[in-house]
Amino acid sequence: MRLLFRAASVAAIALPCFALGGIAEAQTRGPEARVAIMQHDVLHPDTEESGVDIELQLIGSPLGHIPLLGTPRPYVSASGNSDGETNFASVGLAFDRRFTDRLTGEIQFGYAVHDGDLDSTDAETQSARLQLGSRDLFRTAFGLDYRVSEHWAVGVQWDHLSHGQIIGDGYNQGIDAAGVRVSRRF
Repeated sequence: MRLLFRAASVAAIALPCFALGGIAEAQTRGPEARVAIMQHDVLHPDTEESGVDIELQLIGSPLGHIPLLGTPRPYVSASGNSDGETNFASVGLAFDRRFTDRLTGEIQFGYAVHDGDLDSTDAETQSARLQLGSRDLFRTAFGLDYRVSEHWAVGVQWDHLSHGQIIGDGYNQGIDAAGVRVSRRF
């Protein structure tokens, strides 16, 4: 039941990014800075990693329109865990869709590196830490933002990190984090 609830939560955030509205037209906006407070490892709450993640993110100006995809913006982010568990840094592209003047959905795709465990054979370590199988991971994030003023927005975010058996093999538990974020547009 928990897994079903979590999957529904991800769908509730991701679905509007795909289904509603058109691709946001290129906007003449500048860079953006974000701070997110995320619950770490939301899919393994009883047996794996714990803590709160503080994620800092810088998003650049639009790069230009790509047919069928929209107008990507480059991002760089770093996430630190309050309990000393897995931390990561990532780079990638963010695509957004504007639904109203204030409500925006976003999808991010990128590359991440982390300092977590890869594939320990120790049973105690396996039950306490996620086994990620590769130092290199893909990062996918979904978000919904509500613009409260010209420069400020608040929103929700879901992050997923995994090697997808593409840039790694063996263990692949992945990490999922969910939380709230505040954005400042410059």
